[in-house]
Formats: sequence, C-alpha cells, structure tokens
Amino acid sequence: MARLSEKYNDSVIKIFELLKLLSAGEVPFSDVINIFADEVDGVKSNSHVILNKYLNTLKIFGLKVRKKKNVYYLIDTPFCMDLSGDELKAVMLLKSASELIPEGKSKEFFNKFIKDLEIRFSEKTKLQFQEISPDTALDLSFYFSKHKDRINECERYCQEKQKLEISYISNNEIQTIICAPKEVKYQNKKVCFCVYNQLSRQIFDISIDNIKSIRQLPTISSSPEISMTVVFKLKGHLAKAYKLKEWEYSKGYDEQGNLTVINTNEDIDVLFARLMKYADSCVIVSPKFLKDRMISLIEKTLENYND
Repeated sequence: MARLSEKYNDSVIKIFELLKLLSAGEVPFSDVINIFADEVDGVKSNSHVILNKYLNTLKIFGLKVRKKKNVYYLIDTPFCMDLSGDELKAVMLLKSASELIPEGKSKEFFNKFIKDLEIRFSEKTKLQFQEISPDTALDLSFYFSKHKDRINECERYCQEKQKLEISYISNNEIQTIICAPKEVKYQNKKVCFCVYNQLSRQIFDISIDNIKSIRQLPTISSSPEISMTVVFKLKGHLAKAYKLKEWEYSKGYDEQGNLTVINTNEDIDVLFARLMKYADSCVIVSPKFLKDRMISLIEKTLENYND
C-alpha cells in the first residue's frame, strides 16, 4: 500500500475537526474558516474556494452542511436516531417547558439537551416531529406566576446581601434557619430559594412553596461562598469580539447574532460596573433586580440633562 502524503493526512484531519464542531451544534463561520484557511507567514487567508471543496467532499459522502446567517450546521449526522411518535411528543413537551423557564443556567442546560437530541434526528424523525400538533404543549406558566411576588422578593434579598431568618416547612415540621441568600433556582416545576448556612457551611435549596416567612437581619453576609448567576446578552460588534471569562459560558449566537452570556462567580458590584461600560451593546436578562438597577442608573443619568 502506497504511503499517504502529508497533505493527504492534513486534509483528513481538517475534515474530522469540522465534523467534531458540527456534531456539537451550530458553528460560527470564523471557527470553520480557521480550520481550512491557508496560513502564510502567520497570516491566515479566508479562502472560500478551499472551504467549498471540503464541503462538497462531505456532500458526496451524504453529510449535508448548511449555512444560515454566518453560522454552519449539519443537516444529517453520521449517527441518526429514529424515535416513535410517543417519544417525539415527550420531546415536544420538553421544548414547551423550556420556553417557560426564565433565563439562567437551568434553561441553558435544558436547551442544550433538546438541541443535542434534535441534531441527531433522522430525516424520517424530523418530518414526524414537524407534524406533531402544538396542542400537545405543556403549560406550566401558572406555577411561576403564582409565586411571582415571592420570587421578586428573594431576588431583592440576593441583591442586598443581608442575612436572613427563614421559616419553612420540612418533613411536615416548621424549621428556622439563619442564612445568607445565594440565588433563585428553577428545578422542574419548582422554584427554590438557594441559601447558604454559614454555621453548618451548607447550601440549601428551599422550595418557594414551603417558605412561611422571611425576616431580613441587619448583618451583611461576608461569606466567600455567596455567588449569583447573572445572564446578559451582547449585541453587534461586541458580541463577536467578546472573550468569555473563566467563570462564564455561552451556548453561542442566536439568529440575530446576539451572544447570551451566563456569569456565575463574579462579584456582583464588579460585574455591574463592567456591564455599564458596554452601554447599548449589552442587555441584562436576569436577575430582575439587576435590570432594575441598570434602569434606575440610566434614569438618574438622564436627569442630569433635563436642565
């Protein structure tokens, strides 16, 4: 057998690198061209001709790649799944539930799981999924609306960072805990108030349903364990140029080219000061108190120009 050339081996590696990216979902054009562009004296050329040759090669082997708004995605994956009608209805219910979950880490993981399923659907399964009636959608909005006031209250406590005395039901008994607020979390159909007990050094997720009363104490919590999930969206040039921090992650760009970033461990005051610098290129998605804080600052700034 003749020895394979170095150029041939390099082409094979590039094909597998592209398939690896596409198997995880949508891929920005910049990431695709970085694989195939020629590099001369450290400068990469955006050779569309070379890229098209590789895409045609995949097409010959039955792997169809499409481009939409500067993003590439794989139509047919090497390993496809055929799902039954009942299984597809279950996926539809998952999608419906996802739309009701507020922006945050839980929603990001939820959507990623659904996306990983859909990208592996066979052509037959895709057609069946499109025919499923939206009437099978699951309506969970009543749960979150019922606890709207309590959720906003808990988010405010997270902002103010003062210790709390919470009375709640656990094992059919009233329990009382002195704790520091951490964040509001969404788990299945439950909304939980996540708090940190500094005495026992434990984190508790207390169901909003079970909270009987909350009393705010005058002491400010100084625990290094306190953190909060903040979701913000970046637009325009900033979305393309933004470099994620070590404590941030993102699922990528939406159809408008906006980048949604999930920040989990940055000091809230430091983060807010940083987001202010991004001006109209940044929109805070959650939590609500941080959005309100930004609105208040903008309104006070406008007042300086009313004279």
